[in-house]
Amino acid sequence: MAEAVEHKLKVVLAIKWNHGNIYEATVTVTVTDSCYVPGDLKIGLPPGMAGIPEIEYLTFSFTHKGGICSDITKPIAKTIQVPFSAAKPNATAYAVVDGKVAGQDTKPFPK
Repeated sequence: MAEAVEHKLKVVLAIKWNHGNIYEATVTVTVTDSCYVPGDLKIGLPPGMAGIPEIEYLTFSFTHKGGICSDITKPIAKTIQVPFSAAKPNATAYAVVDGKVAGQDTKPFPK
């Protein structure tokens, strides 16, 4: 039976104003080998997690296909539009690999 791999990835969240109450959130995840396959960046918590209502949550999903991988460190970024609410002044982005959280970053919405 294969042993469970614990993934630790660097996550950087950048938020900038677009127009009105719409902001662009860019989540950059630095992967450590060529077997990471990026999925979707979505608004919401990773499955099975509970959060607090004062934070806007983003989830950037990855799969790790295993097998032979080249050791390459590279950033992978995706951007999503996020509506601002004064009730949610901060955002937290999670990198999730094969359903498990592998890293996170939290930033306030710019004024």
